[in-house]
Amino acid sequence: MFPVAPGEADRVQALHALKILDTAPEAHFDAICRTAAALFGAPVALVSLVSEDRQWFKARCGLGIDGTARDVAFCSYAILSQEAFVVEDATRDPRFRESPLVTEHGVRFYAGAPLILGPGLHVGSFCVMDVVPRTFRPEETRQLQDLAAVVVAQLRLHRAEQDLREREERLRLALRAGRMVAWERDLRTGHATRSDNAQELLGIGSGPISLILDRVHSEDRPHVERFSAYGGTLDAVEFRYRTPEGRQLWLCMRAEQTEPDRIVGITFDITDRKLSEARLWRAANHDPLTGLPNRALFQERFRDALAQAEETGARVGLILIDIDDFKDVNDTLGHDAGDALLTEMAVRLTEMARPGDTVARLGGDEFAVILAGSPRLEAAAVFAGNLLERLRQPFAYRGRPLATKASMGLACFPDHHRLPDELMKDADIALYRAKASGRNRVTLYAPEMRALTEKRVAVSGQMQEALLGGQIVPFYQPKVCLATGRIVGFEALARWLHPVEGVLAPGYFGSAFEDPELAHAIGSRIVARVAADMRAWRARGLDFGRVAVNVSSAEFHRPDLAEATLAALQAQDVPPTCLEIEVTETVFLGRGSDFVSGILRRFHESGVTLALDDFGTGYASLTHLKQFPVDHIKIDQSFVRGLEQDGDDAAIVAAVIGLGRALDTRVTAEGVESQGQVRRLRAMGCGFAQGYLYAKPMAGSRVPWLIGNWPAIAAGLAEEAQATAPAAPARAAG
Repeated sequence: MFPVAPGEADRVQALHALKILDTAPEAHFDAICRTAAALFGAPVALVSLVSEDRQWFKARCGLGIDGTARDVAFCSYAILSQEAFVVEDATRDPRFRESPLVTEHGVRFYAGAPLILGPGLHVGSFCVMDVVPRTFRPEETRQLQDLAAVVVAQLRLHRAEQDLREREERLRLALRAGRMVAWERDLRTGHATRSDNAQELLGIGSGPISLILDRVHSEDRPHVERFSAYGGTLDAVEFRYRTPEGRQLWLCMRAEQTEPDRIVGITFDITDRKLSEARLWRAANHDPLTGLPNRALFQERFRDALAQAEETGARVGLILIDIDDFKDVNDTLGHDAGDALLTEMAVRLTEMARPGDTVARLGGDEFAVILAGSPRLEAAAVFAGNLLERLRQPFAYRGRPLATKASMGLACFPDHHRLPDELMKDADIALYRAKASGRNRVTLYAPEMRALTEKRVAVSGQMQEALLGGQIVPFYQPKVCLATGRIVGFEALARWLHPVEGVLAPGYFGSAFEDPELAHAIGSRIVARVAADMRAWRARGLDFGRVAVNVSSAEFHRPDLAEATLAALQAQDVPPTCLEIEVTETVFLGRGSDFVSGILRRFHESGVTLALDDFGTGYASLTHLKQFPVDHIKIDQSFVRGLEQDGDDAAIVAAVIGLGRALDTRVTAEGVESQGQVRRLRAMGCGFAQGYLYAKPMAGSRVPWLIGNWPAIAAGLAEEAQATAPAAPARAAG
């Protein structure tokens, strides 16, 4: 066995950290061995490194082996010493006289100085041997230790060079993996020295800056030339570059001036990022079905067109387009036909548009065309007429002709209004008049059409008075569990107790909700009355479930909507878990809905549930289910109404129910009026229903009566269902 110092593990770790074991011979180590042999007149000189169980010779002179086992090595003892270890006659030393170095190679004399990297880190020895016994003078000992110090320096240098090579390799791999080229440029000569992978990435090697500049896109070249001059003001530039093979890349160049005449930098490939950004920008700014600009991009281009027209004195025409009877196409032929119609409309509008015009899909079946640089009002009207004629031409859908008709509203800058929003209103008023006048026509805006707006203003004024007179109240319609027949909640519906006309539904005063302030006032009044009714019902111990309140898109202009609603509940000591908020997709898609996400999140966190009303009638419902905390889906009554007769409606209802089940979301069918609809809904797995079959909307004072008498009412409904159920088919005689 060989002796082991206390710090053996650290010593071995330091040796392996040198990364020199079993490496190829190196001339400078061999030269030290030859020098020692000549200096000491010894036939053998070795650089010996001692690992866990062996000694290995990094360099040797006069010995034909490259190492030995550690238990027969003189160096196993040399590494235990701080100074040179000397054996004058190995045959007289019981530690070594049986060693193969003595018995086979004739070694009699050994002198070895430890190779010390640090305290306790003796990784090996530098030694000389002789085949005859001899003594070692003190000055020879010092010389041997000096040579050992030279060997240690070479070991450290080896490690540094190894680290440098590894760093260079890592840099090479990093540059390659990151698709980057490192370079430095002499500002006096313009010569750039580029990393080896420049040829692979850019198709060029080291050379003048023109190698890059000549391949930069002409639109980007001025930016790159300014960057190349480098005056300290630019730290990055992005540009398009074409390789010698013809590949188009996007590159980014960064640099730093390290000396007055020298800059170093890096050029990296950002093509994937640019393509991703382009895809994201397109997804955010284009309609996924038609590929046209969406409302956001339309508004941006509309503002830009009007701003440019203000500067140049040009005209801008705006055409708003609605497809006539689009819902009928969906209802009779299915949504695939509707999508095909939308796509065909987009194609035709794009074909008719002139260079510089913008065709956009604003949502649903609504399109817009911006006529940039329209010469005069009459020319814009002629263009719109030609456009209408093109849209009227039928197209083939699944082998059958499908008629396409549209209504258009036209307004022009500066003939009408000059501001984007006002001109948009002008076109919208003209579109409304076109539809009201029989559809399938173009209507040019005229100032007298503002009478339509005045009518809406009149309704708003009447609603203000109704609010002051306490005439706006909630009526309640129950929601019923299809499995148990129990009432699980109510929907609060706004009603106007008109002193002359009687009870009026929102169909009469719905335009009032387009005014944000009035919508807020109506909504606040309804919420306050609902909270008061719930408090009264709770005081009587009534189990009414959750009460749903509809919130219009205009109310989401109000950032404190959630706080105000929760405060109304708190004032009546009603917990938020008693309330549900119903919204339609107009809330998500409407203008000015910047606060929607935060408001809905606040409701959700407080315990108020969120229901998506009229589900399936918009075009982004699935996006809403993913992005917003929707707890409840309400199937639009238009689909429920045709459930028993229309296969497409039935398929849509089944799909919505399946989607709700997959998302663990409650599903309620609206507009249920027959036991046949109930049977179909129950068979499809729908959880809840609401409609005239169960009850018409009623005043809050009637709700306790309904709840108290519901067992009898439910029993009557069950008997009716049994009586109207289809008879079971007769079984054949056996």
